[in-house]
Amino acid sequence: MTGKPHLLRPRPPATHDSPGPAQGVAPEQLDYLFDEPAVPEPTPARALGALLAQSRLSGWGDEAVRAALARQLCRLLPDLPPDGRDTVASVALRALEQLARDHVTFVRAALATAIKDIACAPPPVVQKLARDIERSVAEPILHCCATLTDSDLLTVIAAQPAPWALSAIAGRASVSAPVSTAIVEAGDAEATGVLLDNTGAVIPEQALERAVEDSTRHRALQSKLAARPALPPRLALRLADFVDRSVIAVLRSRPDFDESTVAEIAAAVRRRVEWIERAPSETPERRALRLHRAGALDETAIGDALSWNEVGFVRAALALRAGAPVQAVGLVLDSGNPRAVTALVWRAGFSMRCAMQVQARAAGIPPHAMLNARQGTDFPLPPAEMARQLELYGLR
Repeated sequence: MTGKPHLLRPRPPATHDSPGPAQGVAPEQLDYLFDEPAVPEPTPARALGALLAQSRLSGWGDEAVRAALARQLCRLLPDLPPDGRDTVASVALRALEQLARDHVTFVRAALATAIKDIACAPPPVVQKLARDIERSVAEPILHCCATLTDSDLLTVIAAQPAPWALSAIAGRASVSAPVSTAIVEAGDAEATGVLLDNTGAVIPEQALERAVEDSTRHRALQSKLAARPALPPRLALRLADFVDRSVIAVLRSRPDFDESTVAEIAAAVRRRVEWIERAPSETPERRALRLHRAGALDETAIGDALSWNEVGFVRAALALRAGAPVQAVGLVLDSGNPRAVTALVWRAGFSMRCAMQVQARAAGIPPHAMLNARQGTDFPLPPAEMARQLELYGLR
């Protein structure tokens, strides 16, 4: 072949075997770009033709050559026609799509790193890279690429990707409300934490409420929630019911809460201090009985006891409220069975919110095994199933 490479000829069907993983793109798959004599071209076309010719001469089978081609093609992108229908732009797009499918991770990662900050990056290319299973390829795109739409990001989240992918999306310069909600609902605490720290993320109140509930079993989220700008006062008061003193201090120091909210947070602090400073002669069981007789054995009391890790009080309280023997209650809490624990809290007349706290703090059920609320607040099991669970432990 002599003369300049011509870019008009369509790609012929492949007639060779697919290359192995170590080979990447077969040289023949890119030869179609060079098979016809040159015709007059505009400056971007000459630059692209020279680039492709130089890469071909250097050897397509070398992954370093293909990685270099990926980086140089990305530098040319801003100068190419934007609609993709121009012959030059079409050739560049086909070359980038081929590189995005390269069998060598190093080549795809080079392309991802080079294209992530380019505003005119072709959507088919970045969508392919965003779905890559290799972290070095997908993470830069998910974190930085502005070409990805909310629809693209929601598709990635719906596919239940690795946690690092969720965290990459959560840390984008801007995160919309639908994407934020999807991240929180995915249930990954690390990604939710990244989202809470991200001032460029719009997090709807419903998603913040889910994060507050999740923080009962992922304590690292509590301080992030307490510092989150525009945290609704009602959720701040909810946090004050179970977080430790350091988080309470953050809540009380927020300048955006009115005096009424600050006063309610302070009241929660006083109540919890009074709880732990009760008379030493009053055992947890006697305290539960006293509150029960006074009609004050409610979820607030359960929350205060859990905040001080008073599992003995919680067992006694659940037994009194559920009308069940303390021994049977102990069997349920020690079982590690999230369904049975949830059923016990339901029988005691408490909410699913309380059931999640009891699962995490009194029953020691790990976060990945916990039974979560349905639609944020509802019990996920029908009454008949919860009754059946309790029967397994002799509670009828």
